Amino acid sequence: MDIEEILHCRDKSILAIEERKRRDFVVAVPHHAPLGVDHLPCPEHSVSDENVGFLGSYTAQLLDCPFIVACNYFIDVNKSESTDYFKKIEKWEPNILIELHGHGGDKARYDIEISSGNLQKNHWSKELASRLRAKMNQVKDFSAYIISGDYNNIYFTASKSVSINTDRWLAFHIEIPNTIRAQRGLYDPFCELLVDSLREILANYREGVEL
Repeated sequence: MDIEEILHCRDKSILAIEERKRRDFVVAVPHHAPLGVDHLPCPEHSVSDENVGFLGSYTAQLLDCPFIVACNYFIDVNKSESTDYFKKIEKWEPNILIELHGHGGDKARYDIEISSGNLQKNHWSKELASRLRAKMNQVKDFSAYIISGDYNNIYFTASKSVSINTDRWLAFHIEIPNTIRAQRGLYDPFCELLVDSLREILANYREGVEL
């Protein structure tokens, strides 16, 4: 099966990988299920991030970087360094990991929440949120969405996600609402704005810019 078929699959647990030569970025999705499948066969993480794998795949294409996605998965892959998911990311040795998630709106304090896993890296998540907010404000379909990258204020801090809260790379845990994830006419342009913002962040990260 190609990646499109895998992401549409509703009843098989698959860890799918797309290899690309560029390794400074890696895009990862640990809790994907297709739209309409709201639960995973995983006791530790039973709620799925519907459709977010499609956003991850497109984001990785735009960045020309590797992509890994756990589809309908039976374990919570981003909570342990022993999972194949984590080990593969570790092998790629990225500068920046982009891990995409989806929320249902009942817990998130903002429409889009971005975390780098701890207070020490809070300036990076706040900077990405600021850059993405500025770009979304210029697009009518996105101007009403509220974004925060402040660890002190968001709900989804990713403090227990070992793929995010690590010193091996700079990570961004990005929670995206269903209103964006459910429509390709929205999630493709959202990913394009996100990628533009990430490229700016990478330039600063490489140059050691103090934000």
